[in-house]
Amino acid sequence: MDDKMKMDSKMMTDDKTKMLKLMRFWLFGTFVIVYAAVTVYAGYFVGLEIMKQTGYWIIIGVTAVMCVAVYFVYVWWLNRKS
Repeated sequence: MDDKMKMDSKMMTDDKTKMLKLMRFWLFGTFVIVYAAVTVYAGYFVGLEIMKQTGYWIIIGVTAVMCVAVYFVYVWWLNRKS
């Protein structure tokens, strides 16, 4: 019985690890897409001057912080006691 429980807990850990890796992949992808979209859209009107704009960097920073926050909320969600 103990061996089965150990195997189940190891499988849960492996499943959680896979889900966390998948979440990291999607969050990084989301950040890259937002970065590219904002840069291209705003750069179309402003040109390279967009890199000097404070609002641009605030948007990029907020997106990065939100991606990290969502990741840690997801880690908490997976580790909560049922």
